[in-house]
Amino acid sequence: MSNTSSNIKYHRPADVVAACAILAEKPGSVVVAGGTDLIVKWKNGILPSLTDLVDLGALRLSQIVLEGTNLRIGSGCTMEQVRNNPLVTARFPTLVSATGQVGALQIRHAATIGGNVANASPAGDSIPALMSLEAVVLLCGQKGQRRVPIAEFFTSPGKTVMQKGEFIEAFELPDRATKGCFFKLGERLAHAISKVSLALSTWDAGDGKRSVRIAMGAVAPKVIRATVAERILEAEAWPPKKDILEKAVQAAFEAATPIDDVRSIKGYRKKMAGVLLERAVKSLPDAL
Repeated sequence: MSNTSSNIKYHRPADVVAACAILAEKPGSVVVAGGTDLIVKWKNGILPSLTDLVDLGALRLSQIVLEGTNLRIGSGCTMEQVRNNPLVTARFPTLVSATGQVGALQIRHAATIGGNVANASPAGDSIPALMSLEAVVLLCGQKGQRRVPIAEFFTSPGKTVMQKGEFIEAFELPDRATKGCFFKLGERLAHAISKVSLALSTWDAGDGKRSVRIAMGAVAPKVIRATVAERILEAEAWPPKKDILEKAVQAAFEAATPIDDVRSIKGYRKKMAGVLLERAVKSLPDAL
């Protein structure tokens, strides 16, 4: 590792303009929030070109507020802050479930939702939940703000559409009452990176039907939507009958394109994508 803590510069910009300028002008600059992912990467030598840490703590990015037809969640909000916020708990049980399964309590008090998304891991716990809720990522840069649907935000493992000088300011979620859940499988119940994860969110679509969004993690190079399974579950009245659910489970299985790695094998991951969807549907209050 080429850098040591003694030659890494620390910045705490007072406003957005200054923050974007540092990120744009310093090739080795990286945003630091909770640091739970960043510090691990740095210690393991994954960030050899790191020269500057940009702390966004002075920019008031840890608010959760209703703005028109959206609920806005600041990127600096910790996992515990998100999962305990009454605006979130009243609307988005999937996100509550996902943020409550990130590491241990100490980690959840430090790790931020913006950092988890910016890390762009296919196994990131908050990402499937946000994707199932059709979140929009609000980016801030020297050219102003831009909004990117979270389904279009990731390009490959660890990579996003963020440009140099940009950072995640907030997430915007449509303000609606939803039902849903988040399931993950790991080596143990806590402190484990997901082998496979699935987020399910539904909301009323009228005529006894529901809109359904399914996002799966750690089964592809990036978190993906199981759109065929969604359409199968949306086509019939809710709750789905046994044969409809079986078709959706098969569709989720077919959508998964996992790999073998140190945490699991692709055959297991592919099968469990369907299993987790079945568990998720059956866990809802108005399920089978």
